[in-house]
Amino acid sequence: MSKAKAILGLIVFGGGMIAGAFAAQLANPAPPESPWRALPPVEEPSASHALTLFLLQDDAKGLAKALDAQLLQRLAGAIEPLVDVDEMVFTGATERQGDILSAYVAGGRAQSGQKAIVGVVFRVRDGKVVGVN
Repeated sequence: MSKAKAILGLIVFGGGMIAGAFAAQLANPAPPESPWRALPPVEEPSASHALTLFLLQDDAKGLAKALDAQLLQRLAGAIEPLVDVDEMVFTGATERQGDILSAYVAGGRAQSGQKAIVGVVFRVRDGKVVGVN
């Protein structure tokens, strides 16, 4: 009798797990699809590539010529906590209504000396970087 109870308990437990997983799928619908996801990829914009070179070369003058003061502040916030950028990897770009979003992963060292990575997205319009996030 105890063997039959054990098997019945396992069946009830397994059925409960399956029913719970099914109920969770019904209760939590998938998020709406991003309008950016369906857009075709484009080549890396030269304007954002130039900024990555300035960051890698620690070229403050080049950055100051390429960006206005507000965008420089946004760039500093975007790469925080990095104080030394060793690597910038282009991960992709897409275009929508004349704007190109160009994404990068920046790696380097934080103020504490620890290695860190951050994601940076540049918005390029008419061959010029107009936004940093």
